Amino acid sequence: LSPNAGPTARNQIRVIRLTPEERKRRENRLKVEEWEKLLQGNLGFTTVFQAISDVCNGRVLTKERIEGFLDGSFPSPSVPLDEGGNGRQIPLIVHNGLMDLMFLLTHCHDPSLPSNFEETKMRIRHYFPSIFDTKVMSTEYSDAQIKGGSTALGDLFDTLKVVDASENFLFPTISNQENGGSEGQAHEAAWDAYMTGSVFNALGKRILEGKNVLNLDLTFNSLLNESSDSLLRDYLGMNMIYMHMSLYTIDLESTSGPAGLHDPLSSGLSIDTTFHVSGITTSVSTRDIIQALMAGSEGESDDILRELKYDIIWVDDSSFFVGTRREEGVALDDWSTLKLIVMHVRNKLHDGLGNVEILSLEQYFKKKNVTKGAGTGGIAKSLVSLATAPFQLLKRAMSASEQEPASKKRRLN
Repeated sequence: LSPNAGPTARNQIRVIRLTPEERKRRENRLKVEEWEKLLQGNLGFTTVFQAISDVCNGRVLTKERIEGFLDGSFPSPSVPLDEGGNGRQIPLIVHNGLMDLMFLLTHCHDPSLPSNFEETKMRIRHYFPSIFDTKVMSTEYSDAQIKGGSTALGDLFDTLKVVDASENFLFPTISNQENGGSEGQAHEAAWDAYMTGSVFNALGKRILEGKNVLNLDLTFNSLLNESSDSLLRDYLGMNMIYMHMSLYTIDLESTSGPAGLHDPLSSGLSIDTTFHVSGITTSVSTRDIIQALMAGSEGESDDILRELKYDIIWVDDSSFFVGTRREEGVALDDWSTLKLIVMHVRNKLHDGLGNVEILSLEQYFKKKNVTKGAGTGGIAKSLVSLATAPFQLLKRAMSASEQEPASKKRRLN
C-alpha cells in the first residue's frame, strides 16, 4: 500500500483480516444481498406472477418453500410435482380484466403480445387455466336488477352490499381496519382486489339462487370445487372475458375451428339486429346517437321497441356499430319481430342523423369482401377481423416495442 494511504486518501485499498467464521458470515451476507438485488431489481413482480400462476395451475406453496425461494435456496416457491406438489387449481378472479391480463403477459412473459389472437388466448390459459370475470358475470349471467344498474366495480359492490345486506359474510371485514370496518378507495389495488373477491362471492351465490339450484344441494362452494367445467361455464361464465370497444365477449376456450368465430356476440345482441352506420358528420357524439334512437320511445305501443337498449361501438369519427339489446326473456326467433326492430332502428337513425348509410352486420361483411376482392376468406374472415380489431388496438397499446399511430379517437357508451 502507498505510505500516504489513510482514511481520507482516494483510491485506497483496504485489507481486512477475517476469521473463518467471519468470512463465512460475510459470504452468506453477500449472497443474500445479491439474491435480493436480483429478486427486486431484475425479477421484481415476475416472482409474484409466477407464484399466482403456480397456484392457479394446482401447484402447492408452503411456508418452507417460499422462505427458501426468498433466500435463494429454491428456484421456485412451489413444491415440485414429483414431491407431491400437485393440488387443487385456484381460479383467477378479475373484473373487466382483459387489460390486466395483457399487462401481465407483456411484463412477465414477453414485451410483445403474440400476433395471433388465438395464441394470446392460449398463452393466458397456460398461466391461468380458470378465470372468472365479474364484469361478464354481472352483464351476461346475472338477473335483471344487476344488469339494469351500473356494473362498474365500485357501483356493483355497493349495489350487492345493499341487496344482500342480511348476509354480511359475503363481504368480510378487514382485520387491520379500525372498528373492524371494510372501507377503501376505488382504483387502489388492495381495495379493488377486496371488492372483486366480495362481488364474485355475492354475485355467484345470487346467480345460483336465481337459477333455483340451491334446493338441489348445489352450493356456491360445491359448484366451484366439485362441479364440471361445463357447469361453471353455463352458470358463471368461466373463461369468458369482457372486451371494451367490441360487440364480442372473449371466449378463452375458443381455440378450435376458424380463429375468432367462437367468440360470441355479447349477451342480448343478435347478428340480425346489429348494424354498421357510416357517413355521419364528425360532430356527432354517442349521446346524439342514443337520443336519436330513444326519441319518442315512451310512446311506443310495442313493449319490445319501448324496452330496447343499445350498444354503440365506434369504428372511427364517421362510422360506428349499433347493437340492439333486448330485455332478458324476450326471444328474437321470428322474422316479424326482427323486421320490426330493423325498421325501427333504421327510421330512428335516419330521422336523427340524416342521410346515413345503414347496413346489417351481414350486409357489411358482404360489402367488405366485395371491396377486398374474392379469395380473402369470405364472411368468416370478416367475423375474425371484427372480433380481433379491438385486440389489435390493445396489442399495439400494450407492446413496449410499438407506438400507437395517430388515429381518430374511439368512443363508446
